[in-house]
Amino acid sequence: MVSKNIAVISFDVWDTLLNLKPFHTKIAEKISLYTSREFDKVYRELEENYRILKDYRRRNMLRFDDIVNHCLEISSKNLGISVEVIKKAVTKSVLEVDIKSLVIDGVENILADLVNLGKMLVTTGNLIFWSGSYNRILLERAGLTDYFTLQIYADEVKVSKPNKDIFLIICRELNVFPENVVHIGDNKVEDFDGALSAGMNAIWVNPSLNVSLSDEGEGIAIRSIRYLMEGLNKIESKH
Repeated sequence: MVSKNIAVISFDVWDTLLNLKPFHTKIAEKISLYTSREFDKVYRELEENYRILKDYRRRNMLRFDDIVNHCLEISSKNLGISVEVIKKAVTKSVLEVDIKSLVIDGVENILADLVNLGKMLVTTGNLIFWSGSYNRILLERAGLTDYFTLQIYADEVKVSKPNKDIFLIICRELNVFPENVVHIGDNKVEDFDGALSAGMNAIWVNPSLNVSLSDEGEGIAIRSIRYLMEGLNKIESKH
């Protein structure tokens, strides 16, 4: 294995690289169109369904070997619409959403800078009711795919964050030790605690932070992705 400081930077996708709200908005628009339901009501129900599914995932109440289909089944019941309508709405949204509205400000420049520094970049993403292949398409549409050496998604590897096994796939695939990896994400439990449990370094993107950067237990918290380089430099200085 490669034994050096930080060799690999892993990113969560939603609300770390891409904004979730515009995508959910587009899905709600499509569901509203297909079902003739009021958009505001559909959007509220979609957000509540998302919260429920994330809670189920946290409580290990989902079939992690078939997570997308299980989430679609639950979503169909919660929203009172067919699985097929949800699939159609998501597929149309992947193709039609304004991609510029999804990419978080500054992300592309940060990715380019990290690659220029010789870092290998990875996505490590959980899923709800769309497959990892749709994340791949959105990142491709955004012009970000070429920055990544590897993309890992829960439906493809049958394990979800915060389970340390999904993080350790990075080590096996890229031949590095956990201490050579930093994972960045917006979810304290799934991204930050999960990465630390795998022996990796972790940066939590926490918008409620009052300062740009602070120590957070064994890792670092930053207020937004624009402070990522400062966080990485602080981690590097500890090695």
